[in-house]
Amino acid sequence: MKRFLTHIVLFLILFGISSYLILSQADGHTDAFYTKFTTKKQNALIIGSSRAAQGIQPKVINNLISNLSIYNYAFSRVHTPYGKPYLSSIQKKLDSNTSNGIFLVEVNPWSICKQKGEVLDLTYFKEQDSFLGEVENPNSNPNLTYLLNYYNGRYVEILTKKGKNHHGETLFVHNDGWFEVKLEDSPERTISRIKSTVKSYKNIRNEYEGKSNIRMDFLMKTIQFLQEHGSVYLVRLPINEEMLTIENGLLPRFDSEIMDISRMLNAPYINLMPSRNNYKYTDGHHLNYESGQEVSKIIAELIKKEKL
Repeated sequence: MKRFLTHIVLFLILFGISSYLILSQADGHTDAFYTKFTTKKQNALIIGSSRAAQGIQPKVINNLISNLSIYNYAFSRVHTPYGKPYLSSIQKKLDSNTSNGIFLVEVNPWSICKQKGEVLDLTYFKEQDSFLGEVENPNSNPNLTYLLNYYNGRYVEILTKKGKNHHGETLFVHNDGWFEVKLEDSPERTISRIKSTVKSYKNIRNEYEGKSNIRMDFLMKTIQFLQEHGSVYLVRLPINEEMLTIENGLLPRFDSEIMDISRMLNAPYINLMPSRNNYKYTDGHHLNYESGQEVSKIIAELIKKEKL
């Protein structure tokens, strides 16, 4: 019996060590979010939805603004609308000693609106039940809380899912938080994907009832918190015409409301929507690699002018 128990204990120890070694190999290929929870606290942040996660490239901005190391801490429409959970996570990711940081706050109608039937008050936000609310330490490598509770793949894929996928596509979160999406597409596939995304968002639009005063309030609280540590710039990224029509239907006065916040809180508003036809998109609302570079450069140049 004693020998049997010894074997069981040894097996459990070996299993635990093996599991830890596998989990410790998780990286930017693992999924679209994991790496963001494994890096150190930061002193400059990009926050927002997947548009910012994919579209704003820290390397481009850091190369143009001296002594800056901005980090992309943006996630998705579903996980990071403005609210208490996202603000709390941002507070944990930011080095509290930061006093001269630069913060890009990406804004779009989805991030400040309420879904139909959504229970939303000052104490409960639906996203707090996701990794956003549950990962207490977003600066741990490996981040076992995330991997054990929110990683959706098979653990063996942590070892096997490296490089380009079977479609020849690059999906990779860099150490600066930028989610690189490079699709090897024909023009026909791109057109098809855009049509599919537009159709999907027309349905998603019907799930929303309009602006949430609570989310608007937390957008302002997020701006005010970040202003305690540096300069905040509101950014609206471009999308294609069909997606803009959907968003205008959801929140017709969006730009006016953001301008009001910009003036009230003295946070410059960089609105790139008027130049939307100058860029290319993977699906109608995410900038492709080259357009993301261009937009990131424009943002950096505007910040430099503002700081002169």
